[in-house]
Amino acid sequence: MAFRFRRTVKIFPGVRLNLGKRGVSVSAGMRGANVTLGRNGLYGNMGVPGTGLSYREKLLKNRQPGRPSASANGDHPQSSPLPPIAEQIAQVQLNTATGEISILDTDGQDLGSEAMAAAKAYALDALKDTLNEQVDTHNQVMERIGAIHLGTPAPNQFPKFLPEPFDLPEPVRPVPRKPDWKAWFCPARRRAIMESNQRKLSEYHRQRVQWQSEQEHHQRKETQRATLYQRAVQGSLSAMESVLDDHLMDIDWPEETSLSFELSDNGKTLMLDVDLPEIEDFPKTELRMYQRGIGVSVKELSDTALRKLYMAHVHGMGFRLIGEGFACAPSVETVVLSGFTQMTNRATGRIEDRYLYSVNAKREAWRQIHFGNLEAVDPVEALAAFALRRDMTKTGIFRSIEPWSDGSASAPA
Repeated sequence: MAFRFRRTVKIFPGVRLNLGKRGVSVSAGMRGANVTLGRNGLYGNMGVPGTGLSYREKLLKNRQPGRPSASANGDHPQSSPLPPIAEQIAQVQLNTATGEISILDTDGQDLGSEAMAAAKAYALDALKDTLNEQVDTHNQVMERIGAIHLGTPAPNQFPKFLPEPFDLPEPVRPVPRKPDWKAWFCPARRRAIMESNQRKLSEYHRQRVQWQSEQEHHQRKETQRATLYQRAVQGSLSAMESVLDDHLMDIDWPEETSLSFELSDNGKTLMLDVDLPEIEDFPKTELRMYQRGIGVSVKELSDTALRKLYMAHVHGMGFRLIGEGFACAPSVETVVLSGFTQMTNRATGRIEDRYLYSVNAKREAWRQIHFGNLEAVDPVEALAAFALRRDMTKTGIFRSIEPWSDGSASAPA
């Protein structure tokens, strides 16, 4: 099967705790777009790496009069000098398997107990907030793992085209520097100011031309996307493939996921292969912040509970993908979905694909599902209502199977 689509999603965004000469700040986000909370307030930062284009806007004001000072909250006053180790702090890292907390530098190196002591002394609230965010994110991922099927659309629910906004900020024209009184008596100084103004203006024009080009490219791309959605509704097979590709990109999988699909020449059969996460790499802990002090308690799932969670997730993925296939491709009458993982062949030592289940679903039977009450649907049982190949125990132990190779199977009696 040709790989026409691949998608990988990372779970946790970057959250950084910054200690510097001028005080404490917390940054969260990704390269090119993040927010920073520091002594001067909350700022939003945006930019395109490598282009020189950037934008910064104040989101929240400083501490209001009457609020407790840093020392009242257990932190040192901002005027207190920071230890040298504080200038190296760039990130707080939480190990969600062990609960271990590490303070790292910009190279990802652990700065040890001295940096942790500095973070607790000078940025206690920020440290707690950062850990709380990471704990909440992990627990939310654990909740979503067993409920990924809840976003499944009905088979007649063709996805609505949602244009992507062009959010690259327009370059700001520089304010020319005015010659001071010294420049009127020194031609060289006056010339330097004028040349500096000209350089800034030239750079502004260059950035603006690039910004306009990016804007026009974005508009053309969005026009093409809108046209594809219209053509897909009208029955274009290539447009349906593009819409499915485009729409699957928007699914926020709790775990790293990749998949491939292929539409038959007559547009009636959709073949989907999904690379399932390995159970050995599956998250298996629930986290909770200490009521007192700085720390995270870890509760590990039992082997049986982990297998049941894994079983719910891999079937929920299949359920969701079948539904997306029927919704995005109106001509499709049959979706054949097969889920596989990788294992080592003990005879050859090579890594091979091992299929855990394969389901052949017909659109007419798929319509019988009550999509307004998916909370009551168990994906493990739901897929068994179709032509399903699966060798699995009640506690979620899988044995490999041979997947369906086409859409000619009939539903089970």
